[in-house]
Amino acid sequence: MNDTKTPHERLVWQLAGWDADERLADLTELSREEIMRIRDLFDRRLPPAGTDEWLACAEYEVTHDLRPHVLAAVPRLKFEPGLDYFVGGTRSHQAS
Repeated sequence: MNDTKTPHERLVWQLAGWDADERLADLTELSREEIMRIRDLFDRRLPPAGTDEWLACAEYEVTHDLRPHVLAAVPRLKFEPGLDYFVGGTRSHQAS
C-alpha cells in the first residue's frame, strides 16, 4: 500500500483589504458558495474572453458602490474604513 500523499489543486478565494501603503491589512477566505452568490456583481471583461466565471484569473475591486450588494449576499463580511478591497481566487495545492 502506498502512503504517499498526492497533492490536489483546488481554488481558494479571498477578500483582501489593502491600506494606503499597499500593505495587506484585512484578509477573509470565501467559500465556493459565497463566491457563487457574489460573482455576478463583478465585471469580468479583463480575463481572456470574459470567461472568469470563478473569479480566479484576476483580482476584482470591490468598489464602494458594490459593498452593500456584497454584504447583502454574504452578511458575515466586514469592510474596514480606509481600505481598498479586492476579491480573487488562487490555486492551492493540498495533500490528500
